[in-house]
Amino acid sequence: MFSKFKKISELIFCLGVLCVSVIFFAVIVFTPVSNIFCSFLKNDFISAFKSNNQENSNININKTLLILSFPGINEIYDDFNNSDAFDFDYNNKKNISDEPPADYIYNPYENIPLKDDDSILSIYDLYAYYQAASGVKIEEAAQPSENLEIPPDYYKITPVNFSGQKTKIPKLLTSNETSFNIDLFDYISKKYSVSPFDPQKKDEPVILILDTHATESYVEEGTEYYSPPFTAERSTDINSNVVLIATRLRKKLEEYNIPVIQSTKLHDAVSYRDSYIRSLETMNEYLDKYPSIRYIIDVHRDSMITSSGEKYRPAIKINGRDCSQVMLVIGTDDGGGYHPNWRDNLTFAAYLQQKMNDKYPMFARPVNLRNARFNQHTTKGSIILEVGSCGSSFDEALYAADLFGECLAELLLEQNQN
Repeated sequence: MFSKFKKISELIFCLGVLCVSVIFFAVIVFTPVSNIFCSFLKNDFISAFKSNNQENSNININKTLLILSFPGINEIYDDFNNSDAFDFDYNNKKNISDEPPADYIYNPYENIPLKDDDSILSIYDLYAYYQAASGVKIEEAAQPSENLEIPPDYYKITPVNFSGQKTKIPKLLTSNETSFNIDLFDYISKKYSVSPFDPQKKDEPVILILDTHATESYVEEGTEYYSPPFTAERSTDINSNVVLIATRLRKKLEEYNIPVIQSTKLHDAVSYRDSYIRSLETMNEYLDKYPSIRYIIDVHRDSMITSSGEKYRPAIKINGRDCSQVMLVIGTDDGGGYHPNWRDNLTFAAYLQQKMNDKYPMFARPVNLRNARFNQHTTKGSIILEVGSCGSSFDEALYAADLFGECLAELLLEQNQN
């Protein structure tokens, strides 16, 4: 009995050794073999997708299963996933990359991998998707002249799309400089933070527009380079600084019968350092006089100068016109200042950002969340509006004021009905 049991044990041991040997042999032999199979099969696998549309593709299922049965599947998957197999317009049945449009301009977003399910292939495709969705023609801003010669000791001004959008549906993006973990989608789902108003009461303004840094200015139309020093343009003439942009915004809101009032004080003319102290005094004066004020829009112009002296102008082309991109800046109590309303301000900003994304995709830069409060503790509808930069022109900044005013007015009137 014992000898019989011993023979069975020896048989099992031999079978185990045989199995291990077979597996070891298969790993050594079939791994390189699988790579050989991969090199032959991946071209057929990819070309099957590109040869026709998805309904009529003649993909050999047996080959596909064979591929999946070998360790080299990772190589095929990587090559296939990174190939241009899906760079295909199924409606026109041609490779998009084969025939770039005549006015196509390189954009750095094109080479950034897109990881979302709704990701697309290039910035050119993105403009096309947004135009189809919004009915608004979205293009790259006018680029510097091809044969531009910059004189010695001068520096260029470069248009850049700073929207950060990379997907078919524009996202609610933030540039978060605080310690808070913020997702704007959480705020767009909140109840709108500002109470409704009666647009018929013209003597009860609901919006105050002012400029803490009122002397901020722009360059003339067509300016492609500038001379040092590396400073941003400033002017005390309210027809040649950001007050002009704020005035344009006020007039656009008035077209929608929004009760609005404006201060044209140059809060930074005497002392730039104390400009927020003086603008807070102005806010409090208006709030005391007009308790109806629910929104305060502090209009600024960004400053974007690199260490090498190059100026950036955030811009895109909307319906054939160059337009400065805008940015909403929201303060918080992260720096220790008293600011109980910052989440209400952020809710308002999220709704407004969504409106701009829907109406004019890529018009808005990501919402900038900061640790200072920027006098935004005064109302639940306070924001800083950055229009363009020191490299932007008045024309494109004025156009931006029109589009922003349109979005703001529509949002307010919609919320009045809710």
